[in-house]
Amino acid sequence: MSTVPQKMDKQFDYQRVRHVTSGDPMDLFVSVDDLAAYLAAQMRADLKTVRRQVKAELERRADAGMVQRWLDVHGQSLRPDRADHYFLPVGPIQPYQAA
Repeated sequence: MSTVPQKMDKQFDYQRVRHVTSGDPMDLFVSVDDLAAYLAAQMRADLKTVRRQVKAELERRADAGMVQRWLDVHGQSLRPDRADHYFLPVGPIQPYQAA
């Protein structure tokens, strides 16, 4: 069975392929709530637990430079939910490696 980070890698690969074919920059957008809901349904797991894991993993990846936070791309927002929004870089990333 795949872990949450491995499933996130698969989803991000899909989003990058979609971006290459469509050219739509929103294909590189990642919302914690949307991704957590998708993965929780896929894994038949508790949404709150998966959301915590997704948020922690996205923050870890943002610190490592593998994803970009909304704040880094667009600056400060008046909407508080922007803290849960991220963007994938356009180029290829390194695969997940357990810490």
